[in-house]
Amino acid sequence: MFKTKGIVGLVLLLVMVVIPVMSVGASSPAQITTIDGTIQSCETATDSFTGETIVVCVVNLTGGGTQTIRLSVDDAVANDLAIVEEDGTVTIIATEGQEVSIDESMLLEDPCVMPEDASQPISKILASFFCGDLGTSYDDVQALHEAGFGFGEIAQACFMALKLDGTGELCADILYAKQSGDYSGLTLPEGVAVKNWGQLRKAVLDHGPKNSSNLGSIVSDKASDKEKDNGQSGDEHGKGKK
Repeated sequence: MFKTKGIVGLVLLLVMVVIPVMSVGASSPAQITTIDGTIQSCETATDSFTGETIVVCVVNLTGGGTQTIRLSVDDAVANDLAIVEEDGTVTIIATEGQEVSIDESMLLEDPCVMPEDASQPISKILASFFCGDLGTSYDDVQALHEAGFGFGEIAQACFMALKLDGTGELCADILYAKQSGDYSGLTLPEGVAVKNWGQLRKAVLDHGPKNSSNLGSIVSDKASDKEKDNGQSGDEHGKGKK
């Protein structure tokens, strides 16, 4: 009997010790940070890198100032900012002055905002030059360079993506096609078929001022918007996705 009481007492003592330890060790739920304010304006846009439809809103912040936010269509719908019609059309339903509290984790990154830790000068130059048209960010350029592509190759591939009315994804697709030697997945102008990098460059880039569509012209600030746009035609070229 005394032995049984001793065991029960030991169990109770362990419970009293373990429960506080478990309480201390339990992790607290992650804190959610929100964008709070009222809608100034919202509109649909096309993500330059993916070509997908997104929703861009300007929010008058509760604490003062404004912030431009980018959301996927699904997250815009979840926050009562847009609806998707039966035919797939995205319609903005947000109204001026509508109160919002949007989870920051939903926000899409703006590829044209340079990361604070950006340190590779050529990647910064290429990202700044192509971001507005292709949505190619500093991290995208760095990832391609770390995958083994030279900055000159990246610049030429991005110029090709521009001439083919494509996105940043096409720039990457062109480089990986060069790496594999298989160009069959690229959407090229009608009647154009290529089997190697040289043929692709000739078919896409050799239609404008010589030496304008390369890394040197960007670094030396000789590549202009006119040169980027040279040869583009929405009627002749597809979006260039696989």
